[in-house]
Amino acid sequence: MPSVSRVVPCSALNVSGLEETLRIQDIHQALADAGVEIYRSEEQELRIAERVRLHIMDSGVRVVLNGGLAVQFTARTQRSDAPSAHSDDLFRRVREEIGEQAGSRGYEESGAEIVEVKDPVDEARVLDVWHEVTYRKPLAALDDAVVEVRWALDLEKYVRP
Repeated sequence: MPSVSRVVPCSALNVSGLEETLRIQDIHQALADAGVEIYRSEEQELRIAERVRLHIMDSGVRVVLNGGLAVQFTARTQRSDAPSAHSDDLFRRVREEIGEQAGSRGYEESGAEIVEVKDPVDEARVLDVWHEVTYRKPLAALDDAVVEVRWALDLEKYVRP
């Protein structure tokens, strides 16, 4: 018996035209061709490698294909740099320093959170507290992802209070 496939219009899936034709593998290949190192690949997200030191990588920049193609990155301050500062002041510093630069390129704040950095040997011990703000920019084309990832990688995302 022949198999029957059902075609569902994009509007029924709430998927953009770009997202319908673009796959995460296509984005991975375009970034790799541009010399961008991928830290981790998931179904709808690529985490871009940021070398802290030769043998240590971080991943604050991401390309996501969920609700449309977008680049997002996280910027932060650390409580250890200003132990008596109020959380609102630490978030404000990130928004002033990074948010203005990101906003001028079309990024919008998509979230803010306080993250406890715990000792990997003793989970009860908090080493530091980060105040992170995430910025996101929707993109119209795959080529834009390469440009925005390079910009986000060059941006200093750590702000001293």
